[in-house]
Amino acid sequence: MPDAAPVTTATRPSCLLMTSHPPYPRRAISLVLPDRPVSFTAMDIFEAIYTTRAMRRLSPEPIPEDLLPKLFDAAVRGPSGGNEQRFRFMTVTTHDVKAEIQQIYRECLDELNATQYAHAQEQVARGDQDDPKVQQTIRIDRSAQWFADNLHQSPMLIFVFGKPGGETTTFPCLWNLCLAARAEGLGTAITTLLKIRKERVERLLGVPDDGVWHMHGMVPLGYPLGKWGVPMREPAQLSVFSETWGAPVTWRADAPLWP
Repeated sequence: MPDAAPVTTATRPSCLLMTSHPPYPRRAISLVLPDRPVSFTAMDIFEAIYTTRAMRRLSPEPIPEDLLPKLFDAAVRGPSGGNEQRFRFMTVTTHDVKAEIQQIYRECLDELNATQYAHAQEQVARGDQDDPKVQQTIRIDRSAQWFADNLHQSPMLIFVFGKPGGETTTFPCLWNLCLAARAEGLGTAITTLLKIRKERVERLLGVPDDGVWHMHGMVPLGYPLGKWGVPMREPAQLSVFSETWGAPVTWRADAPLWP
């Protein structure tokens, strides 16, 4: 597939934005916008949606600084109830901090494998290796284990914070970031596993202990070592009901409709 043609936006002047982040007072923020055109990579929206799958194997290659404004400017355009914009992001690139996060993540996965995922671990260890379902479980487990062992090698970890129960605001923003990253050739993988050690992670990151901001999730960001592709899913109609629970829809989508 040929490289997508860049789309260039016009330069815009500074402006004022009124915003509110309860319990903070409403305030005016002066936005200093770029003094030169910003180039965006054009990608069909359905290509982005269909191919932005979890990319857990990432290269340690640093991320160009000039990509970050585009990613986070796209992120904050996500829907926000009452335009309260109760989201905060934190980027982590320091090796020592990433290494400690990796150790915490490893603990979280080990705990999950010993409890909620115990049956899956039994399949991995003793299941029929010729069974397609067991093979899929093994592939998923290998990916998860690699991720847990190599998380600190990701060039950047991005944490998202919001109010308690405010994931309806933070996760659309996080997904915007993932789609924008995909357009720029960067891989992501949303995870909430660190919430098992939420307080410990928040202390490590210096989050104020005032009950206002809570870690909702984390995304590693980097150039993928794997290939982009459409993830395998059951046909869409199996996940959709019509009018009442369990009632089938009249349409079908037995295979991916893109490309």
